[in-house]
Amino acid sequence: MKSQKMSFVIAIVAVLALSAMSFAQSNNAASGAAAPEQAQPSSPTAFGTNAHLALSYSTLSQTVVRSKGVKSVTMPSTGKVCITPSVSLNLKKIYPLVSIEWGNSSGNALLAFWRDTTLSSGDCGAGLLEVQTFDFNAGGAPVPSNSVAFDLVIE
Repeated sequence: MKSQKMSFVIAIVAVLALSAMSFAQSNNAASGAAAPEQAQPSSPTAFGTNAHLALSYSTLSQTVVRSKGVKSVTMPSTGKVCITPSVSLNLKKIYPLVSIEWGNSSGNALLAFWRDTTLSSGDCGAGLLEVQTFDFNAGGAPVPSNSVAFDLVIE
C-alpha cells in the first residue's frame, strides 16, 4: 500500500515536471518565433490597428513615420500640424487620442494635443484634424515647437 502511494506521488510529480518544461519551452523567445506583441507590421508605413485613422508623425523631420486613413499632413506654422483624413470621419463624434512619441522628439517637457475644428476652424480649416505641439522651454511657459513627435489615433 505504501509503495502504491509512493508510485502515485512520483507519477504526479513527473507529470507536473513535464508540463512545466513544455510550458517553458512554448514561451521561450529564443525559439525563433516572435511573441505576438513583438511582431512587426508588414509594411513600415502601416499600423496593425483597427482604428479608423492612426498617425505617427515626426515634426523634426516633418515625415509620416506610419499612418492609416491619412491622405496628407501639412505644417502651416510652428507647432501646428494639419491632417487630412482619407477616410470619412464625423468630426462631431470622434475622440482623438494624442500622445508624444519620445524617440523622435527633442526636449524634456513636451506637450501635444488635438484641437476640435468643429468649434473653430483653427489654422487647419474645417474638416481637417489639427494637432498642436509645445515645448515648456526649459521650465518656462510653453511655446509652439516643431521638436515634438506624436501619435494620433481615432477609433
